[in-house]
Amino acid sequence: MASRKNLKKVVAFIVDELATEAFFASYEAKGETEAWVSLFNRIFALNKEYVARINHVEPGMPAKKYFNAMCDSFNADAKALHDEIVALAQAE
Repeated sequence: MASRKNLKKVVAFIVDELATEAFFASYEAKGETEAWVSLFNRIFALNKEYVARINHVEPGMPAKKYFNAMCDSFNADAKALHDEIVALAQAE
């Protein structure tokens, strides 16, 4: 990423896409609303966590290595949430 500002925009965009997908899947689903509420809370917590991690780089670690590791971690977390959205939508 070229800058922290752009990285924050990418994180916010992906979180918004996850939330939109979850909203439409939950709208069509019937049943357990608690599972969907929990999922929405984790989606928005993902945004908060990674924006905080972007703002405060871990001391003693090279920035490039830190941001590459953080991006890999974010991608894995976003994929896990997406898989959970799909699983919840199919379970209903």
